[in-house]
Amino acid sequence: MIDYHRGLLFDDLRMSGYREAIGRAVRPGDVVIDLGCGSGVLSLFACEAGARKVYAIEHTHMADVARVLVRRAGLEDRIEIVHDLSTLIDLPERADVLVTETIGSFAFDEQILSAVLDARARLLAPGARVLPRRLTLSAAAAELPADYQHIVASWSERRYGIDFSPLRVFEANALHHVHAGDETRLSEGAGVIDADLETVESETLQGGATLVARRDGIVHGFVVWFTATLTDGVTLTSREERGTHWSQGFLPLESPVVVTRGTEIDLELDTNDGRLWRWQGRVGGASFDQTSGFSMPPCSLTRRN
Repeated sequence: MIDYHRGLLFDDLRMSGYREAIGRAVRPGDVVIDLGCGSGVLSLFACEAGARKVYAIEHTHMADVARVLVRRAGLEDRIEIVHDLSTLIDLPERADVLVTETIGSFAFDEQILSAVLDARARLLAPGARVLPRRLTLSAAAAELPADYQHIVASWSERRYGIDFSPLRVFEANALHHVHAGDETRLSEGAGVIDADLETVESETLQGGATLVARRDGIVHGFVVWFTATLTDGVTLTSREERGTHWSQGFLPLESPVVVTRGTEIDLELDTNDGRLWRWQGRVGGASFDQTSGFSMPPCSLTRRN
């Protein structure tokens, strides 16, 4: 667990971005919630910015790690560790600022929407500031032959005399993580889903874009990345290959499509709090309609009385 957080803490772009944004957003005397605090480093930044009180909320045992760092920093009187889910707790006062880094490679796939909506309704004061303030998910048509072969096409190969091809459909409808540079993108990127976390009212988001192939190639699916506007003038993005600890997301097609330069590619994307995803549209004359709901076979377990 701590080994995973090494990658987060040693990501200088992530850390410096959040430190600067917290310094701009937190005012002396503010009450701050650090939602999904992990190691507690953002809580320490909030105190550095002048927070009177920080409620550091973490449901995993990283809460115990955060407690160690807070104690070592001598800030136990200002940072209170809350070892629980934010949706299950009440606080003695409403907060002026909510800070969270529950951002996955697909922006919303760590259920940031439901957590922020609940916090805004129960834990935040009117007009509270939310960091990040906005999340935008962008996409581009992608040619990723090696990744596609490893993730999807390899299931069509017989191994040990066994036909594994029935499993291909599940992988083709799953979310994947890749390291995809600009050379893999058959089209320019476009924003598909956008959410202002201070005003969004629903856990369900949808959007779309028309992409245009900028060269001949094979569309294996869509590479996606996010841009997080933490506060005015401070943004983080996962667009660049290996630019941060975040990778890019990959939404494969069940059947790759050959395109020529100028081919229009329509993509519609929707998600329910990052748990369920659906991507549909057309690549030239070929249509597709896929969902992460098909990434696993339905459970056939019958429980005995």
